[in-house]
Amino acid sequence: MKRFSFQDAKVLEEIIKARRDVRGNHFTSEPVTQAEIDTILSAAHYAPSVGYSQPWKFIVITDKIIQDAVYKNYEHTYKKSKKKFKYRPMYKELKLEALRETSVHIAVFYHNQGGNILGQTSQSDTGRYSVATAIQNMWLMARAMNIGIGWVSILTPKKIRKLLGMGKAYELVGYLCVGKVSTFLKEPELKLKKWQEKKKRSQTVLHMDGRTQRGSVEAIKTITGDKSFLHPLVDKKATFMLAMSNTKTAKIKGISQAGLPGLLHLTPTLDAEFLSRGKLKSLKKLPKTKNGIPTPALISRAIHLLYPYGHIEAMDLGLKIPPKLKCPQYRFDIKPSGSIDKGANIEARTLFEKGMAFGRSYQCKEHYLILGESVPSGTTTAAASALALGYHARSLFSSSFKNVPKNIKKRTIDKALSKIKEKTDPFDILSSVGDNMLIFIAGFILGVNSRFPLILAGGTQMAAVLLVADTLAKHLDIKIDSSQLALCTTKWVAEDPNSDIDALLHMLDFPINAYYADFTFSLSHHPLLKLYDKGEAKEGVGAGGALVYGMLNGLTPAEITRQVEGLLP
Repeated sequence: MKRFSFQDAKVLEEIIKARRDVRGNHFTSEPVTQAEIDTILSAAHYAPSVGYSQPWKFIVITDKIIQDAVYKNYEHTYKKSKKKFKYRPMYKELKLEALRETSVHIAVFYHNQGGNILGQTSQSDTGRYSVATAIQNMWLMARAMNIGIGWVSILTPKKIRKLLGMGKAYELVGYLCVGKVSTFLKEPELKLKKWQEKKKRSQTVLHMDGRTQRGSVEAIKTITGDKSFLHPLVDKKATFMLAMSNTKTAKIKGISQAGLPGLLHLTPTLDAEFLSRGKLKSLKKLPKTKNGIPTPALISRAIHLLYPYGHIEAMDLGLKIPPKLKCPQYRFDIKPSGSIDKGANIEARTLFEKGMAFGRSYQCKEHYLILGESVPSGTTTAAASALALGYHARSLFSSSFKNVPKNIKKRTIDKALSKIKEKTDPFDILSSVGDNMLIFIAGFILGVNSRFPLILAGGTQMAAVLLVADTLAKHLDIKIDSSQLALCTTKWVAEDPNSDIDALLHMLDFPINAYYADFTFSLSHHPLLKLYDKGEAKEGVGAGGALVYGMLNGLTPAEITRQVEGLLP
């Protein structure tokens, strides 16, 4: 077998670099000879194939009637695809095929031979991958001959298969337009048009040598404390737990947009199902607010798809409808709490003790625990609880709204506070103005007491949990060890002009490390995600903690953004 020189390798490298997917506006009318087609097809047949199965079939199409029928299928399919990119106006301006500009088309099929094929018994798609390598060989040989190939994927595979008279044993992998070109672009056309930025090598290559860290703390910003808490968590797995509860406060008209109007009680249920399963069982469609804002569960789920949490768990702290989950779901015989303007009707001491007992007994299965929450109208009950416990926090709490419904919230909180004027015991106060999550998680924190690293994944609601824990610890003469405790939130909360999480955390009598992920949807083209950057939603379902987890494990904003976009309907 011939050995090649370094110069041969450099020539091959130049061909690889110069290969382009050629569109119709770059082809000429100069014909491609049969000898040239044969050379390109010969290159395809030298491609590697799993088990030497050679599972390819090439159909060279020069019949104008068939080519016109393929073009009609393209037009029909393009109309559908255009709707999916309605938020990218550039899509309509792109030339995406060369079906009428080229006289030679080659349809490339995968032959699904059935039975047992060497190397394909555990990875059935390797036969299709073999066909893809054959197409790459064709592309490179064509470029070496200064012939262009354009791959048309906006077609309906089954209809093209039937049009070409192929049976069900064949699957269309590629439809190629072949012809002479006027010029080869120096860069990929979609890069030149800025449809997508070229990824850096560091974004696409991971080195697992036992020494190189995958993640870092660079894109995680400090609110309070320092980053010493984070360094041991780089490249470590976490358990993600979601605390869920309902409060009838959410029934107050206009007070929350955390879910579907009239069905806010379902929000925690659906968040948990989507986070753990990637699909809903208790409703057909992923809920959005009346303004179309998608749940932040998209972010937490996207992180799991990119770098999975070691475990996902859930706590039912009083739900009207429990979620249908496959993951562990802890239940504590807790009922949804009442509306705070009428009295929440919580047995706060009993609830706190349940949380503390669970914290003492809970065994974290990974290096640390990320604890998120889903409680519609929870920022209202959090603000009421902080104020009722004597903290000067009237304007410090965030909201899922961009324009906070201050009159509704103020009226609700003032009614709640009017009912506890004579009360001094913090448990009595929280029984009237709190919510289940605030009280139970405060107990859980004291029960864990830094036995393992615990991240409270949330914004001002989780800050209120800490304030409640601080108050109850002092009331019960319990010392809080916060050395393994931190709060992580989103940039949208940290920089929210209508709230001040930093001020809330500085009210604590114990030190706390708090961080936010330096992430926005600036790289997204989707208008619904852009609403986050405009101040809507901000946080929930542990989104801030999930983003921090992703960055600690090397995920980039571009990766996260694309994954979240892919979860949108």
